[in-house]
Amino acid sequence: MSGVAGPWIALCLASAGASPDGGGVTRPESLAGRSSDVERLSSAQAQLRRATVERLKLRSAPPEQLALLRLHAVACLRAVRLYFPESRACVAEASFRAGEILRADGDIEGARAEFEYVRGLGAGVPYRARAGIELGHIERRARRWSHALDHYLSVAAELDTPSRWRDDASIWAGKVHVLRGTFDEGRRLLKHIAASSSDPLERVRAYDEWALSYLPSDDPEASAGVLATCRSELARFAVEETELGARVRDALARMRCIRALVRAIARRNGGDVSALDDDEHVDDD
Repeated sequence: MSGVAGPWIALCLASAGASPDGGGVTRPESLAGRSSDVERLSSAQAQLRRATVERLKLRSAPPEQLALLRLHAVACLRAVRLYFPESRACVAEASFRAGEILRADGDIEGARAEFEYVRGLGAGVPYRARAGIELGHIERRARRWSHALDHYLSVAAELDTPSRWRDDASIWAGKVHVLRGTFDEGRRLLKHIAASSSDPLERVRAYDEWALSYLPSDDPEASAGVLATCRSELARFAVEETELGARVRDALARMRCIRALVRAIARRNGGDVSALDDDEHVDDD
């Protein structure tokens, strides 16, 4: 069985309300999520547009209707690959969006299967890099550091992937290294993106995580040094009276390491940090 065929069979069974082991209908409300009940339209593009309309309805859905509307939206998205499996670009987008909905609904394994399906479509399809990053997030949230790194670094190494997603994957890989205590590897990745990314906003992100990486080992001086370097290196963008300049200034002002440094120095000096601890454990994901 191919790498794509396995997830495809499981997804077909799920969309029909059956369990992969042949256990039949898993829950009554799954009938609202049968892709085969969705009307087949004239093209993959039309099918995707219809599914997108249903997906966007979730933004304003009443809470009591949200669960069923999510099932229906996922069914509409899965109908794209059910009816037009040869349209790889449309199928990739539909599967990725279905994964997002399932993840938001707490169905992590369902989301994983959708993201893996997108990855299995091969190089050159849209949303493939983003699906790899989402798989990394799933593993990171479960504290499976090695698996998370595998996904992030795989995306970072894909030369046909847009640089914004390679940079994003590299930053997340650096964060995972820091979380699991392999600081040198994490800092190497973060330093590389901070110095080489073509996007100044991604450079700010990388500098921020790089500076934060020194605080678990109680080295605020090193953290402050990275922050100073960041401000110096990004100054030429920050002074621009452009939309990008405004965004860079905002990103620099909102760097998490600034507040974390204040806390670290206050603790070292025996000061009261209670008023500064409200966002100490907040991640940006």
